[in-house]
Amino acid sequence: MSDPFAPLIDIAGRGTPFTASDGQAFVRLNAPSSGGFYILPVRSRAYREWFFHQFYAQFATIPPSRAFHSILNLLEAEASQSEQNQRLAVFRRVGCRGNGPVPSHILLNLANPQCEFVEISPSGWKTTAGANALLQTSRSTLPLPAPAAPPAASNSLDSLRSCLNLPSRADWLRCLAWLLAALHPDGPFPVLILQGPPGSGKSFAARLLRSLIDPCSAPLNPIPSSARDLLTLARHNWILAFDHLSRLSPSLSDALCRLSSGLGATLRETAGPGAEPLQQSYKRPILLTVTKRWSCPADLAGRALTVSLPPLAPRTEASLLTVIHQAWPAILAALCSAIATALTRVSLIDPCPGRCPDALAWAMAASPALGCTEDEMRQAFAPAAPEPIVEAVRTFLQQRRHFAGTAARLLDLLPPLAGCRKPEGLSHQLRSCKLALADAGIDLKFSRSRKGSRIVELFDALYEKSPQNASKNLTPHPQPLEPEHLTPP
Repeated sequence: MSDPFAPLIDIAGRGTPFTASDGQAFVRLNAPSSGGFYILPVRSRAYREWFFHQFYAQFATIPPSRAFHSILNLLEAEASQSEQNQRLAVFRRVGCRGNGPVPSHILLNLANPQCEFVEISPSGWKTTAGANALLQTSRSTLPLPAPAAPPAASNSLDSLRSCLNLPSRADWLRCLAWLLAALHPDGPFPVLILQGPPGSGKSFAARLLRSLIDPCSAPLNPIPSSARDLLTLARHNWILAFDHLSRLSPSLSDALCRLSSGLGATLRETAGPGAEPLQQSYKRPILLTVTKRWSCPADLAGRALTVSLPPLAPRTEASLLTVIHQAWPAILAALCSAIATALTRVSLIDPCPGRCPDALAWAMAASPALGCTEDEMRQAFAPAAPEPIVEAVRTFLQQRRHFAGTAARLLDLLPPLAGCRKPEGLSHQLRSCKLALADAGIDLKFSRSRKGSRIVELFDALYEKSPQNASKNLTPHPQPLEPEHLTPP
């Protein structure tokens, strides 16, 4: 009597099972059109579809459900018992080889049918396939073009800048630094914030920057409603880009901060009381476009690189996309060359205190390939010169340490400021300067009292967080700010 499992075992044997560093079981499958291969999680829709296609092509029927689930159990058992195929590093879009803080090679997955990737080393880069590179994709992942070096006389990065509406060199260098950080597999990653008036091309610039490295079917998303939904996006994407933000809930702000530097999550691959949870860690480059009502949380501001876009000159998106698509392979080649330079020089860069030190050191190491100096890149990361209102608030808080009240009351207490003759003007300036206030160690919050009054709250965050003052309550909250009197803004 023939074994009913034999045909299923034969098809399962066409792949090589292994486990990732978190214990998740994968199968490595050869690409039919090249010497490369791709990987699929055993407990995934993608592997089920591959298996059913193979089975139907051979037997003109579908496998029995119970038998197929037994095959999945078999693959997981084989993966966990094969010593040479256990705890292998799996990456999404950007990977690496080598141990230590500086990898020996960085891998950029092109996600094309040939399963090619770009291998970047200190000596240069090349497009290859077939080597041991475990790079995962999802259904939304789109392919990248193969990098191609431009003619020596042309500068492909200039083509990119011409399409981004960035007249400020410092803003341009911050965008380049964010792109270079997104090509490092381990972060921590700065959060890029694009701000500007309506019609400044923020959304277009965000789609462009995200798609240069990690194109997908939906390059921009609305901010998710919960941290759980944010993690779902992180599971299936390398870069997370969110459009048209006006505010963030405290839980989402905390989740974005942790996601930029490393966030753990516990998942269940299978149902049932005996299912062992899968613990995974995520670090992701993040990009936000914000409206004029945006008020950046202080913790996020400390991880952010902010770029200001002016009103856009008359030019159609179609014409800009034509330029980018023609220059895309050359832009990727220039970025890969910059990463090769960074791999060579990053160990020579002195530690850089201040905002996003890891991303700054990485960008400074790549600066010779970007047409800038290390000092220019350092200055691009430095906080902007403080606005008069920031200096006024900082001086005001040197004695009080904390203020809670209406904008009209604050206006009476501050010295005269240009553009702040009315409470509405003061509130607007405070919101627009929240990043600068955070850089000065000042937390700003807006809320409403129970009676509907708009409340402005200012903290001297550096003083409050100092060890000798951490437990002190220097200025009691006035009655309107008691928790039972507040409603969300």
